[in-house]
Amino acid sequence: MVSGTASVEQAPGIGGRVRDLRRAAGMTQVELAAGRFTKQYVSQIERGEIIPSGELLTWLAERLGVEPMLLETGFAESDLDRLQQSLEQGERLLAEHGYPDAVEHFHTLRASLPPGSAVWAYHGSIRGEAQALIRLGRLDEAGTLLDEARKLAEARDDASGERAEIAYLTALLSYAGSEIAAAEGQFTQALGLLDGGDTPNDRLRCDVLQWRSRCYRRQRDWEAAREDVERALELCESLGDVYRSGEVTFQASLVAERQGRWVLARRYAETCRDLFESIGDVVSVGRVLNNLAGLNHSLGNDEAAIENLREAFQIFVDANLEVEAGYVLSSLAEIHRARGELEEAKTTAARALTLLEDRVDHVQEIGTAQLVLARTHLERGELEEAEEMLVSVDESYELTESVSHRARSWMTRGDLELRRENDAEAARLYRQAAVALQPADI
Repeated sequence: MVSGTASVEQAPGIGGRVRDLRRAAGMTQVELAAGRFTKQYVSQIERGEIIPSGELLTWLAERLGVEPMLLETGFAESDLDRLQQSLEQGERLLAEHGYPDAVEHFHTLRASLPPGSAVWAYHGSIRGEAQALIRLGRLDEAGTLLDEARKLAEARDDASGERAEIAYLTALLSYAGSEIAAAEGQFTQALGLLDGGDTPNDRLRCDVLQWRSRCYRRQRDWEAAREDVERALELCESLGDVYRSGEVTFQASLVAERQGRWVLARRYAETCRDLFESIGDVVSVGRVLNNLAGLNHSLGNDEAAIENLREAFQIFVDANLEVEAGYVLSSLAEIHRARGELEEAKTTAARALTLLEDRVDHVQEIGTAQLVLARTHLERGELEEAEEMLVSVDESYELTESVSHRARSWMTRGDLELRRENDAEAARLYRQAAVALQPADI
């Protein structure tokens, strides 16, 4: 007979079920023991001081006339099948970008579980709800859930896979809060946990790599970003996962774009669009179209860029995704500005800011829309309005940990000082931006 010290979430559930089923059967603790062990030993099991071994659990279940699974989890096998189906339904909501519905679904599932039962379902619902909350920008709520998940996983010796997923989600939380260096470290921690785990999880490894690539890209470490994307693409090929292939190809496009390889970036983006279209993921198609518009604009095809943005905007409006629609309007405002359509640029950038308002997890794009508005004011000769907006730009970009974005603000401030015939200050700002934009290895 093997026993051990009870864990906080497991033993009270098993012990409580032994006690309740014994009482329902009209048995005393002595009758349940049946001479195999003492009344005191049964009492220790029921109080959660001893966790029954698998063999003992089977014996107790036979004495009580139930399935061993019912004692261990609080559910019969058919109930567990329904729980698994419920978790899968929540995952589908996440994949379909139905984040408010996913939050409600996972929260309801977790609330329906008795204490100590179906621990895997409880943990899965926490992770699913946290992921949806991150996507909605409800970062404090997500952080509270991940703290709970982390404590539960750390209490178990067989939870390295769960700890890796929690590290991954914690990194997503840091990334959403523009804590890029912290996110990079947490993604690396997740990879270390995956390396040390007993069960391979190439899907999670692929997700970690493509998100860590985003961190490297934000830090302007293009080579590290490219390496992570290429490793993720190799995993996607072996998995045969079209959705993940689309996600990673999208990151490959962004890395190529940042390196100035616009034709390659567009080729990646078009491949990515085709992948998402093949699985009917319209929202992801919209994201890619927004990126394609920027590439077409860079390659001098503004008409194609505007058409891309109009199509993307309609996708996001139909899906009630205001933040994504705000991204599109920000891109469209920049094209209007570059074409000298200043009134359209001003109106469109203001609409983008309305849609992005108070979303701290999208502060980089807020800063970008503000910068378009500042440059529009500048080009209209509205110098005071431009300077006022640049204050907001700086406040936004300071939160992003992105030197390249701050350099854009300094360049615009330099242009403003030139308009004021303050050549010395303009030169200082241009130098500051140039130094910031130098590659890290120079």
